[in-house]
Amino acid sequence: MKKSIASLLFCFTFFVNAQEIIIDSLEIKTDTIVYNKNLDISEVRTFKSNLNEKYKGKDFKYTEELQEKKDSSTLDLGILNFFVFFMQSIFPFLLGGFIIFLILKTVLGFDAKFWKTSKKSKKLTDKLIYENEDIHELNLEELLKQALENKNFRLAIRYYYLTSLKSLSNRELIEYHKDKTNSEYLFEIKNAEIRNQFSYLSYVYSYVWYGEFPVDETSFAIAQNKYQSFLKNLI
Repeated sequence: MKKSIASLLFCFTFFVNAQEIIIDSLEIKTDTIVYNKNLDISEVRTFKSNLNEKYKGKDFKYTEELQEKKDSSTLDLGILNFFVFFMQSIFPFLLGGFIIFLILKTVLGFDAKFWKTSKKSKKLTDKLIYENEDIHELNLEELLKQALENKNFRLAIRYYYLTSLKSLSNRELIEYHKDKTNSEYLFEIKNAEIRNQFSYLSYVYSYVWYGEFPVDETSFAIAQNKYQSFLKNLI
């Protein structure tokens, strides 16, 4: 019994001492602040007088870099807009003109060297021949014969075209007037087959006469055959 009491006292003493050791080890150290009442805090601090000079270098000029990037972006956008405008508004017309030229060259065998011009006075004379005359007052058969004898194929195509107009007018398929356009004549022709044939012949005439395409004997023979076939169908 005495041994049991002694053991209990020993355990109690051990746990009490251990608790004191743990508490001492968990004690938190608190920092202290020393306040000096004699310190003057009214002094105002200012920037150094040469601060602007110090930061004037190229390394500190950020606005120029931003402006350069902005100008570069504007230039790229302008190029892109021009490319889009060209593809949408100009390129289709260039492509259409090129296709028309290929058709004329293939069908009529026009010489691709159309930029070679003849004498200016001769062109002017040809263009003014009977431009303002009434086709019903002209002897187109005789004029056509003279053009063929002189191998003036451009002028011959013009007379074939005027002969076609005269035949259409004589058959009352159109109402001829020297100031009318080909489009107006086409609108007046009700027969679809005749209208399509005359549309092609008008197309050939416009490019040969007003476009001033040179016509050799071979290409003229093709055009002549088209006009003669058209006139034969109108009889």
